[in-house]
Amino acid sequence: MINIDALASEVTPAGLRAYLRANSWNYQGKPLPRMELWARDSWEVLIPLNRQASDYPRRIRNFIDDIAGERGARTEDIATELRYVEDDVIDLEFEEDLSRVPLTEAARLLQGARSFAVANACSAIHRRSYHGRSQPLRAREYADHVGMGHTREGSFVIPIVSPIGVMKPVIIEGEQEPLIDVQSELNFFPRRVTGIMADVLREIHELAVVRERIPPKEDLNRAVVAGLSADACAALATMVSAPNASDLDITFQWALTAAPPRAGGDTVAFPQEAAETIRQIGHLLRDQVRVEDTVIYGFVSSLDRDPDDEEGVVKVKALVGSRIRPVKIVLRGDAYHTAIEAHDLKLRVIVTGPMVKSGAGTLSMPRVHLFRVDDYLPLEMSAEPRSA
Repeated sequence: MINIDALASEVTPAGLRAYLRANSWNYQGKPLPRMELWARDSWEVLIPLNRQASDYPRRIRNFIDDIAGERGARTEDIATELRYVEDDVIDLEFEEDLSRVPLTEAARLLQGARSFAVANACSAIHRRSYHGRSQPLRAREYADHVGMGHTREGSFVIPIVSPIGVMKPVIIEGEQEPLIDVQSELNFFPRRVTGIMADVLREIHELAVVRERIPPKEDLNRAVVAGLSADACAALATMVSAPNASDLDITFQWALTAAPPRAGGDTVAFPQEAAETIRQIGHLLRDQVRVEDTVIYGFVSSLDRDPDDEEGVVKVKALVGSRIRPVKIVLRGDAYHTAIEAHDLKLRVIVTGPMVKSGAGTLSMPRVHLFRVDDYLPLEMSAEPRSA
């Protein structure tokens, strides 16, 4: 049974709004003291706005009761849905209906999950075929940020929970240049990591399960630029091989307080026999592939290309270290057209490549291996409803 008082300490009014929007409730815009009124068909529900109020847990309990009554569902089910409304959740599910998992294998599974999280956090900062001990502090700290949720009934399911909270919208008016807030960029890091996790899982599934053969080196180079690493392969192989005689399904549930990273399949299945292929791919990445790129996230601030030139100079403003810095890059072909689109529509971009700092302190990426729109994050989100 979920402790409602404990749940009330976690769920915020913004999370309740996101939950109602996702379930087709509509804000009524009626001014109420310390409350918001939402409705669906003939049903109404109130969102309490003051989390510090002594009756906030009781108001949350009333909210759950009202939703359960409208849905004809158990209050326990509604409370479970609300628990992770502001979190990205990665479900590790064994296909066999296991009543127990030996402690040694459970420990391997959780250690694999931790290592997988850290490996992808490293890839969010640097694209490397093998991170080894070169783990930035922010990547190691991510292992403390992410946690394990309560196991669930039915198949043996372990939720790995990455809190993301509420992403503040980037408000852009007219021709105003998008501004990058340092703290917001730091707050975006957990979502970028879970986005890379999803990309990497799909990449490994394609390479190790769908193709059923060891991929050529050029495919491995491309996969590393997309975020794959030997460390992630080793961690996933540990998870896939942990449960006895059981395949592993991995499902993503994206927080309702932000748009999901991208549309597409959010479940990947790994048969236990794929573990060895995944390990072999990891060995190849560690021993035969050499990619060492810095990753920046930001906005295109300027474009410069003569009509007859194939290449154009692009400047991207991004958080580098602890400061917002312009980074000069050179693009050609489709990548330059993507930069034009990102500049005109004020879309965030992801850029990877070797970073160079000149004697004057200017930053540049003379070779860019990846340039694309950053679809891990929404550029703008709907403004929150205002109450009197």
